[in-house]
Amino acid sequence: MMNFRFEVMQTTDLDSVMAIEELSQSNPWTKKNFIDCINEKYWNYLLVGEDNQHQVLGHCILMPGVDELHLLNISIDPQFRRNHIAWRALLAIEKTGNDNGYAKILLEVRRSNIAAVALYEKLGYLLIGARKGYYPKKDHDQSQREDALVMEKILN
Repeated sequence: MMNFRFEVMQTTDLDSVMAIEELSQSNPWTKKNFIDCINEKYWNYLLVGEDNQHQVLGHCILMPGVDELHLLNISIDPQFRRNHIAWRALLAIEKTGNDNGYAKILLEVRRSNIAAVALYEKLGYLLIGARKGYYPKKDHDQSQREDALVMEKILN
């Protein structure tokens, strides 16, 4: 199992973040999206391998609300998938959220992202709704849209 640690994302990390984002997402975020999240002081994390000097394995961004966290983005470099990195990162985020008084985590996931939906379900996230036409289907093509499933996990 690959060990990793969380590091706060900086603008100097965005080349590594963008490379993973572009490999991982059919409609990757722009560099400006990440800069906006950093400027807003969201929970912006790199997932960095402990066995290699600052090797970025993935990233995640959460937006804190009044009593909930909203998972905006989580991406793992394809060469490091199947190491339970996303699973362990989400468990750590849930613990941190709970320790900081957040009642729940919300997220949207593409209906077609079967692997992510299965992961969230295994972690106890429940389907609470859908957002019709939320995601562009490919390359930011606004004429073709895909639904997002809205999922929630209540923290104890």
